Amino acid sequence: MIQAKASGKLCPRIFQVTPSMKEGFDWSFGCRNLDVPFGCLLKEGKVLEIWGASGSGKTQLSLQMCSAIPPEYCSAYISTEGSISTSRLFDICSARGMTSANCDMLTCTTVDSFSDCVLRQLPLLLATKPVKLIVIDSIAAPFRAGEIEGGGVRRAQKIRSIGQQLKYLSSKYKLLVVILNQATDHPIKGTQPALGMTWSYLINSRLRIEKLGYDNMIGARRVSADKGSCVKSGTFVDCTIQKEGLL
Repeated sequence: MIQAKASGKLCPRIFQVTPSMKEGFDWSFGCRNLDVPFGCLLKEGKVLEIWGASGSGKTQLSLQMCSAIPPEYCSAYISTEGSISTSRLFDICSARGMTSANCDMLTCTTVDSFSDCVLRQLPLLLATKPVKLIVIDSIAAPFRAGEIEGGGVRRAQKIRSIGQQLKYLSSKYKLLVVILNQATDHPIKGTQPALGMTWSYLINSRLRIEKLGYDNMIGARRVSADKGSCVKSGTFVDCTIQKEGLL
């Protein structure tokens, strides 16, 4: 596993809202248009899934969430799909007039290394740093990479153990877990989040992000609610990808 730190190397931070320690912590999507309808999904002890097709903007949104974490705290970004877009994180921070986010970045591309990261290494990180946001990009990639010894039963066990650990850590350390998930085609239900019902039971809420086919709006995206007790299913917000992120 490769570990890197996205440290402050750009311009001085000139805009940052620091929450009061007495009043608790407020997470943000880094975009008011998304915070207004979906901000209630961002709570400590919760697991939020953001799913969509490749290139829809999942990574974009998660990186800007990392940039929204106040400087006295940090985030942990775990990539299971190879290299991490540190340059894009720097670009987002620079466009927002701030230094890069205080973000620890980890890479693990196999089921075993991913499991070890979540079950053993992540708790060590959380015990030593004030992490308020964990991002998994993405949950499905290791399980799609190849066959798992023991077949479907063992695969489901691995998924459950990782999901249960993330829920436990989010509750113990009062942080938010954001899971990025890929899209898969179902012969009857159409496009669905990957990993099926086994994974669906382990998340608290779910947002979908998808491209909009507007010829005159490059980078147009729609974020909609699929699951969440505080948001009506189908609620959506249209955004565009800009230098500052998804706005």
